[in-house]
Amino acid sequence: MSPTHFRVKSLAGKIFSSVLVFTLGIIVLLAVAMTTIYYVSYERDAEAELAASAQDAARYLNATPSAENAPALKSQFSGLTRYTLIAPDGTVLFDSAADTGTMDNHADRPEVQEAAEEGEAVTLRYSDTLGTDTVYAAVKLDDGGIVRLSETRHSLLSFLGDMLVPVLVALLVAVVLVFVLSKVLTNRIMKPIDALDFANPLDNEIYEEMDPLLIRIDEQQRQLKAQNRELAEAENMRRDFSSNVSHEMKTPLQVISGYAELMKNDMVQPADRQKFAALIYDEAQTMRSLINDVLTLSKLDESAFDDEGAPAIELLSVAERVAGRLSSFASDQGVEVRVEGAPACIAGSRTLAEEMLYNLIENGVRYNHEGGSVVMRVEPEGDEAVVRVSDTGPGISPDLRDKVFERFFRVDKSRSKETGGTGLGLAIVKHAVIYHGGTIAVEGEEGQGTTFILRFPAAS
Repeated sequence: MSPTHFRVKSLAGKIFSSVLVFTLGIIVLLAVAMTTIYYVSYERDAEAELAASAQDAARYLNATPSAENAPALKSQFSGLTRYTLIAPDGTVLFDSAADTGTMDNHADRPEVQEAAEEGEAVTLRYSDTLGTDTVYAAVKLDDGGIVRLSETRHSLLSFLGDMLVPVLVALLVAVVLVFVLSKVLTNRIMKPIDALDFANPLDNEIYEEMDPLLIRIDEQQRQLKAQNRELAEAENMRRDFSSNVSHEMKTPLQVISGYAELMKNDMVQPADRQKFAALIYDEAQTMRSLINDVLTLSKLDESAFDDEGAPAIELLSVAERVAGRLSSFASDQGVEVRVEGAPACIAGSRTLAEEMLYNLIENGVRYNHEGGSVVMRVEPEGDEAVVRVSDTGPGISPDLRDKVFERFFRVDKSRSKETGGTGLGLAIVKHAVIYHGGTIAVEGEEGQGTTFILRFPAAS
């Protein structure tokens, strides 16, 4: 697996870096924006000031004879501002920054043309004479000449370059401040997160954005606790089941072993050998029934039954077939078995359905009295298939109706031993009903018989 699959992202580091980058980005943008605004404002004021100076120079020259304009400019106006006097035909009469003898005719200059037409002009363009970006303010004189003032200007990029050092110093100070602020802010944000009590997720006082996560954690913890309880219960049930199976098998094994030992040592009279053999056979059958029931329950626990490809199971015919198999046993017990009703179908395992109905009828016969009866009624009711099994036995008290489905539970343990029950029949019935998506209920009064009611989703 690639190491990137184990990359750990720090929430504190993410918050810190995000705040730092965002804040510095804002500072840089603000610095550039403010510098640009300052540059534009400064240039606008400088142009206005240059235009006002040009107007002053024009007023002075208009009050001076035209022949003395050039000497007047040279004597009265100096400094960083460049002054140029241009004749009406474009000839340069005076320039404070260049030799007029080497200068071209200025009649085609944009500011000269605009001033000649409009009376004044302010333009920014590249100066061929000075080789720089220059702002020009030109005013038309009374004699038709033009007085022009000009100053060199830095471009915006050049201006930003000049501001680079102070901006960098400001950024450095800002970085330090933002670093400290980000650390403090990150610690404040992370403090309640670091203090989270995941053992009790819903008791934490935390940001509402984390509520879905904490609710999910709480739900998962509840599910894990429930699963742990179920596992513990299943383990206890398995342990009890194993213990009960061992106990149930111990008695017939002891009987078989004891009688077989007597027969082996010729300690049984010839007249009693058939009796002892019958006892050994009966105990062996009890063990076989117990083993079969245990295997059936194990398959049910593992959902190992399949539907065997049958489209549907018709319960009435299954009940009649089961009753036929038990007719001899019922006759020996002196109990009448009847099957009534109408065809009703369910989906599932035919083998398991037969086992389920077999155990119900056998249980009704086994725990009955001579001359009693067991009636199994099958009928469809709406979208359900219903099976009712009623017997004339001793009945089951209300407080024991849920327990009769527990493994190895017997209402009358002494009588159960006499009748040969394994104590697993009704447990198999309940699991089989659940396997088929049904429900089972117990009705009847103690001493007046019992009725088991099974309801299943009907199948076509």
